[in-house]
Amino acid sequence: MSLPFFVMNRIGIDIRGGDRAPQVVLDGLKLALGEIQGDTQVVLYGLEEDLNEVPAQCEARICGSAIAMDEHPVRALQQKSDSTLVQGISDLARGKIDSFASAGHSGALMVASMQALGLHEGISRPAVVSLFPKLKGGQTVVLDVGINVDAKPEQFLEFARLGKAYAQSVLACKEPRVALLNTGSEESKGNLLYQKAHQILKEQEPSFIGNAEARELFNLEAEVLVCDGFTGNMLLKQTESFYSLSRHLDLEHSFLELINYEKYGASPILGIKGKVLLAHGASGPEAIKSMILGAESFALANFAEQFSASSTI
Repeated sequence: MSLPFFVMNRIGIDIRGGDRAPQVVLDGLKLALGEIQGDTQVVLYGLEEDLNEVPAQCEARICGSAIAMDEHPVRALQQKSDSTLVQGISDLARGKIDSFASAGHSGALMVASMQALGLHEGISRPAVVSLFPKLKGGQTVVLDVGINVDAKPEQFLEFARLGKAYAQSVLACKEPRVALLNTGSEESKGNLLYQKAHQILKEQEPSFIGNAEARELFNLEAEVLVCDGFTGNMLLKQTESFYSLSRHLDLEHSFLELINYEKYGASPILGIKGKVLLAHGASGPEAIKSMILGAESFALANFAEQFSASSTI
């Protein structure tokens, strides 16, 4: 095993995470190793039979079990403390790795992360972020896209601050603006939840520029778009469906590849005191490759510092 003399960051990967693990994860790892930085070390959490041959720039962390996709999350965490997912999160909590990514059981990953890492001050629940491309270049940070399906109005302010910190630390956006996904641009638009959320953002978030409609998604003025997890997940799945439809119709355009979920690989879980990424269980090798590269870039980002700074403004 050949490692760089100086390791700048260590990223943990769940070899047993995903519908087609471990083979697809190992295939994606091979693709990623050609692109990660020389001072990055990849720590592989897998079963003994998965890690007979460990590639250069990698370290094996042999675990005793794996959590299946159909297991009850809390019960699985209690019964499988030696699993790849639990061991990865535990090492992240102890500072042995700088980020951890998995395409495995999303519920178990969420619960384990909250229990072992805790939440940032001022955050009541984590949120999952997704990046959407802009026609004129750049990306929009959209959250929440899945966790908080029954969000409270106050959480939209949390989403805004988390999204801004991510845009600043990962996308190098100096002054990100925030918009609220809604049914119209007027303040009175939307249901009671969104009307109250609009008022809170208007009063407490200096970067808030108002409502934005879904039709503006790829041409948005703001760099951060906030919504509840139910709405965000519908938006995400609809975009994935649109990409699949374009492939089925043999449509070709460079922009279409920017909405190919395999290019993004994984979604960071923001709000927890650690850098955790969740990938789709059906991820193929390309998506796993993107997940690993995303874990590297998130590990290098100063997200916690940016969030603390934005929360004190």
